[in-house]
Amino acid sequence: MKKYFLQFGVLITLMLVLTACPYSSENPMDAKPSVKLDDKLLGQWESKSSTDYLYTVSKADDNTYKIEKKSNSSGDVTTYKGFLSTIDATRFMNIYEETSSETKTYYFYKVDISTSGGKITFSPVTENITEKFTNSEELKAFFKKHMGLSFFFDKDPDVYIRHD
Repeated sequence: MKKYFLQFGVLITLMLVLTACPYSSENPMDAKPSVKLDDKLLGQWESKSSTDYLYTVSKADDNTYKIEKKSNSSGDVTTYKGFLSTIDATRFMNIYEETSSETKTYYFYKVDISTSGGKITFSPVTENITEKFTNSEELKAFFKKHMGLSFFFDKDPDVYIRHD
């Protein structure tokens, strides 16, 4: 009986470790979006690993994307806004869900776009970061200092293929 409780405990621990979410913050990397839209990101996208959702990326304004995540089974739509920030030559997407709340929670992904524009790779910033930041400058400085370390991004990036 003791053996089964130990195995169950190990299983629960593994489940908690393997169901991680990307790092989130109430501060974006840049206080205001300033990087112009990349037209290669606009259009419809589907995850390479799942056909559960269709993502439509459109222009919200000159520097901000509107991202609609539509369930292929129920038709439910969740709307996000996002904008790019750069550190050296690395581009990051700051994404937040559009809600009626004044407080936004930002999630961060390193963005790599194929030269053809047919594939996007989003590498989530790991949730293992425990630091909290009071402003965008502190957050961006932390990212710049640590983004080269092996722990900084989740090991399994999200790959999306152009659907349109």
